Amino acid sequence: MSIRYNTTEEQLRLPAYGRMVQNMVNEAIHIEDPQERQAKAEAIVRVMGTLAPAIKASPNYKQTLWNHLAYMANYQLDVQYPCDIEKEDQTLKPHKLSYPGHRIRFRHYGHLVEEALNTLKTITDDEPRRQQLIRLAALRMKRNLADWKGDGIEDDKVARDIALYTDGAVTVEETLEQLKQVQATLLNNSAKRFGGAGLRGRNGFFR
Repeated sequence: MSIRYNTTEEQLRLPAYGRMVQNMVNEAIHIEDPQERQAKAEAIVRVMGTLAPAIKASPNYKQTLWNHLAYMANYQLDVQYPCDIEKEDQTLKPHKLSYPGHRIRFRHYGHLVEEALNTLKTITDDEPRRQQLIRLAALRMKRNLADWKGDGIEDDKVARDIALYTDGAVTVEETLEQLKQVQATLLNNSAKRFGGAGLRGRNGFFR
């Protein structure tokens, strides 16, 4: 089986969005059905907005995202754009996306989760606060993973990632125990509210 490396792939037009988005754009260009192609383009723009949250701080961020989509498609994507596309000067390099100065280890978790986990490494004398922060971080990570990958997120995965982020300051067992406590609380509250017949939502959470 041959292995494909990024160095052998075509150069990304906007590297900040990554190869996954570029591949999605390339696929959208060749969709024959206009409605399906339009829906694909709108979905790609939503993904781009998630990957580049700093752009949303600008007043015309939707214009920017659609401009970037058109540029990544080399202006070959035939869809109904919600705004007039401003073409890039092909003789110039594309504008560099504005990102915060920090690097995120796992982008699907986001910077705020990483900040919380970095804080966990420093909490040694306030156990209640530490446990609460473990629960909050773990629940947020589960939701982020569910948004990214869909259903079927396992607690073990989140627990291992927290242990990795905190350099072992929070063990896998600690996170799993906190998640069990959250689940027990949800079951108890649901039983009280619905007379013992809990309503289970996606990923084990109750809506």
